[in-house]
Amino acid sequence: MKLLALIIAFAISHFVKNPEKLRQFDWFTIWVNWFKQKVKLPTKELIVIIIVSLPVLVISLLAMGLFNSMVGELLLAVLVLSYSIGPKSLDEEVVNNTLREKHGIRKNAQAAVVIKKMTKLAMHRWFGVFFWYVVLGVVGAVLYRLSERLFAMTKDSDSLYPIVKNLMKILNYPVSWVMVISLAIASDFERIYKKCVPSMKMDSIAKMDTSFLYEAADFAVENCEVDTDEKESIETITLNVLNRMLVVWLVFVSLLVILAVMR
Repeated sequence: MKLLALIIAFAISHFVKNPEKLRQFDWFTIWVNWFKQKVKLPTKELIVIIIVSLPVLVISLLAMGLFNSMVGELLLAVLVLSYSIGPKSLDEEVVNNTLREKHGIRKNAQAAVVIKKMTKLAMHRWFGVFFWYVVLGVVGAVLYRLSERLFAMTKDSDSLYPIVKNLMKILNYPVSWVMVISLAIASDFERIYKKCVPSMKMDSIAKMDTSFLYEAADFAVENCEVDTDEKESIETITLNVLNRMLVVWLVFVSLLVILAVMR
């Protein structure tokens, strides 16, 4: 069911025009601002936990009460994933040539800057939601999206910023490894593996440093894409690589489903 929900939700995000209109998080912004102004708690960590977990709990309880059949669970998963993917379309930004403008990337920026930004956007918009959905179900998808939205709206000067940043590091670190594995499978496994070996040391793991993912993505786009058209932009090439990585994820999930059925 998880595989089917992922496929349907991803199809909706690609074929529905302006899907971001269906993914409004204004209610969450209002909730965050109200909580920070009205509620005083002893630790900043507890503030962040409650800000994120309380909406997740309410949404989960309401959803489980309304959808208590197999078809209902599938519908719930599709609705939650469709809402959580994004909130904007990376594909549309590349096709419409608006990615650099929307994300403050200079026109003469180096390819590595564009690749890193697109990889990070793909993690936040697709891979993070999908990973935590597979691990924790709809709760995981909502948890990741609300954490990412809180991080996006928290300024560097905010006292909660270090805690929210650490929360995202915890959520993104396992996603980064699964992404880089799928990148290796989708491009050149041996060369990508050698590129990531230095990040397998304990000090890098302890710091939850995800720079290996961006370095591997940059290497793959620049050195492993031998069949690309010279007229294609770096954005288009990077998007093709990211889409292939996503296909690997879906194949992996389908294998897990098959193994589960065979038991």
